[in-house]
Amino acid sequence: MVYKVLVLEDNELLLETYEDFLSQYGCEVILAKNIEIAYEICFENRFDIYLIDVKLPTSNGFEFLRSLRDSGDKTPAIFITSFTDKQSLLEGFKSGADDYIKKPFDLDELWFRIEAIISRDRGYNDRVMVINDEYSLNVDRKNLTCNGNEVLINLKDFELLHLLLTNRTQVVTKEMIEEKLWCTNDNSNSGSIRVYVNNLKKILGKDSISNIRGIGYRLEI
Repeated sequence: MVYKVLVLEDNELLLETYEDFLSQYGCEVILAKNIEIAYEICFENRFDIYLIDVKLPTSNGFEFLRSLRDSGDKTPAIFITSFTDKQSLLEGFKSGADDYIKKPFDLDELWFRIEAIISRDRGYNDRVMVINDEYSLNVDRKNLTCNGNEVLINLKDFELLHLLLTNRTQVVTKEMIEEKLWCTNDNSNSGSIRVYVNNLKKILGKDSISNIRGIGYRLEI
């Protein structure tokens, strides 16, 4: 699903990181290095979510979001900051934030939070794929559960499992896996695919995935 995302951050390296990462998911990413530019962009565009740094040159992200909320802007927002004290956390939520992430953070976690917040904002029902009596895959929240409890799984493991489930009973070729798991600028190889397959086998059981020699893999549960 394509989202339009505003990123307010004065660190140019981080801006590039956000843009590269979110673009992999098809997001339209608009960057702002300071609050003044961000105000202009917000008044001229509608976004699905704001990603806001707190510590900025001329003001701070709390004031920026509070001003937008006072103007009637209800766009979901996530603060991303190095501040770790409880007072900053409280001020962030009081200013109207939907979530608060502390630096350093995992980019995959950021994506999970973005999808969850936008889904709630739009009133979506999560798409859940049942694997067996124990395991279920939540497509929208990008998580795996076992008897209702979340199982830690990285993004590429998740994407591979989603692909196998979508093509259940069928052989998923290595070419299909490469297209799903890697963007054009990334390097993929058979060894990498085996790593992710083995990760899933450790969770679901050693017989959960069959290796169809020379072709690909098939989910067996």
